[in-house]
Amino acid sequence: MKIVSYNIARCSQDKIEHVLDMNADIYVLPESACSDRIYLPEGYEMTWIGNYDFKGLGIIWKKAIKCFVAPWIDVKHNYVIPLIVNDKWLLLAVWPTILPNTKKTYPQILLECLKSYSKHIVEMPTMITGDFNCYIGQGGVSKWTGTFEQCIEYMGKLGLYSVYHRTTQEEFGKENSCTYHHLFKEDMPFFIDFSFTNIPLKSYKIGDWERNISDHNAQIIEI
Repeated sequence: MKIVSYNIARCSQDKIEHVLDMNADIYVLPESACSDRIYLPEGYEMTWIGNYDFKGLGIIWKKAIKCFVAPWIDVKHNYVIPLIVNDKWLLLAVWPTILPNTKKTYPQILLECLKSYSKHIVEMPTMITGDFNCYIGQGGVSKWTGTFEQCIEYMGKLGLYSVYHRTTQEEFGKENSCTYHHLFKEDMPFFIDFSFTNIPLKSYKIGDWERNISDHNAQIIEI
């Protein structure tokens, strides 16, 4: 099974068609428009959550794969989708998002989401993937509300590891690759897209930067 996790930035029909050409079974798409604003070819299904129909968190999958949104979805976390795949494992798609009048930081939002779903994460094989909007040394965060380091530690206690960092043996905050180019600039790289899991994988890689598609790189995962 192939999974692509890709913040497609300023969603358009052309970008949806581009990612579908990657021929994955499941796509996790931060910044996706809702299903009313895009066209999906026959054979695909989609679920979506968000506050703006042009920009939310979407998951698209081939109908040949049995997927459904978990009935215990916590709707107060408006950019997290728990998807049950083949009745066997949990795909937790995440895109921590700061909304207007929200004073919480990205790591704080992520940590609250992780704690909300922790019961289910420990009950079944899990993959958490998406645009975390978090990185080591992030400004404006506090240990009292939650840092990304605390998020990493918490996921470790749940039995999850970062696939990229286990594969490369690189330290968080000292990655040789990047997944995000701030303002589309080559000299402003960040590593903010992650996949944490306890599921055995066949392969994992960070895709090449497609500047005409996004300021992010795709994560390409095979189970």
